[in-house]
Amino acid sequence: MALSAMVPCGIAPARAQPASTRYVFAHYMVAWPRGGPDAGVEDYLAEFREAMARGIDGFALNCGGWSASEPMYKARVLQMYEAAERLGGAFKLFVSADGNAQNELPDIVRTTSGLNAQLKQGGKPVLSAYGLGGRDAARCESLMREANRLGAWFIPHFSPSSGEATIGEEQAAEIAGRCTSADGYFFFGAGAPPDALARSTMLLSSTFRRVGKTFMTSVTPYYRGLSNGTNYRAFETDGFSGMAKEWQAAIESGANWMQIVTWNDWAESTYVAPIGSTSKAHVYNSRFGELLNHTAYLDASRYYIAWFKTGVRPVIESDALYYFYRLHPVDLRTDMARALVDPSAVPPRSLAPLTARIHVTALMTRRATLTVTCGANRAVFELVEGVNEVSMPSAPGRPHFEIVRNNAVVLQKTGEVAITQTDFSGAFNYFSGSSGSAGAQ
Repeated sequence: MALSAMVPCGIAPARAQPASTRYVFAHYMVAWPRGGPDAGVEDYLAEFREAMARGIDGFALNCGGWSASEPMYKARVLQMYEAAERLGGAFKLFVSADGNAQNELPDIVRTTSGLNAQLKQGGKPVLSAYGLGGRDAARCESLMREANRLGAWFIPHFSPSSGEATIGEEQAAEIAGRCTSADGYFFFGAGAPPDALARSTMLLSSTFRRVGKTFMTSVTPYYRGLSNGTNYRAFETDGFSGMAKEWQAAIESGANWMQIVTWNDWAESTYVAPIGSTSKAHVYNSRFGELLNHTAYLDASRYYIAWFKTGVRPVIESDALYYFYRLHPVDLRTDMARALVDPSAVPPRSLAPLTARIHVTALMTRRATLTVTCGANRAVFELVEGVNEVSMPSAPGRPHFEIVRNNAVVLQKTGEVAITQTDFSGAFNYFSGSSGSAGAQ
């Protein structure tokens, strides 16, 4: 379908200048702060500093409500802006209106536009949204026009009429054609395999470059809904490999902005935020179960964050390795007796089989040899200078990693948590860890 066919009659596509600064943000679920329901300014400040240390420029604050519907959202957002102001403008914030918050865009813009930590573009306060208008295309258009009247620089997400699992040329043209009242488009992604997300980024980036608007895409570490909910599905990412593909697509396609989706969605396991433990932790609410450390996804992304923001592939100045594996039975078969009392023993729905492998991403200054052992399994890999992605079959035991160069051990680490035949606590989530100065926990 031609792009011109998707533009409403009588409305010329706006030729807004795309954003020139390449930002990297993280999508923050205001509903579930790491500090718990009573999180305060100091808690948020600690999270901002952890994000800044990895090169993240700010947070998109996902709000499912606001003042009239769920006032906790507005109260928390104001605390977050207060925390960010302590950083002297180094960390920026903007609201991403979700659900009922879309009914309160005027108050959102009025509340945040004058705050020092508010991200601005062309002198206007940046505003985003998730699922703008739901499945109602007319309401989506109405909300874009409203944001325009309010003086916001609006970069929303919304789905094409066919859904969003895979974006083809027709869907990309439809999305661009519907963005006439907005300043750009945000591709949330997440709920699809990495290859499909990478292709979607390439198509959308090319489309929005042609119409001269800002395109903000996303990368996702892993996706797995809660085993005790209705969204128990997963998309295999093979450790960090899937996220790396999404980063590469964003870099190669010339996307303007990036969001890591997400910083702290504990329900869908897309979080990269440190959880306060190098192994497991309960965060915010017990219904999320025992969360596994995902910090290696964040730390491995530092290389790609620098590459995305500068346009230049970084020089690796110190060796680092990041490892990813599942904790439960290595053959991933369902223990039916256990499943009767523990839904975590049942694998999530998935388009492709979930892997029973130990994945390693290694950033090397020079060639070296990596040996991975776990239980009865052992594998040796010859690593080259640059980024390496390798894997081997998992087995019960604690994985051990050793990198040797010129007959000297340069890195070695034993995984913090063992793989067992009986530990379903991770509910098919990935555990991650790291070693090396670029990957310190």
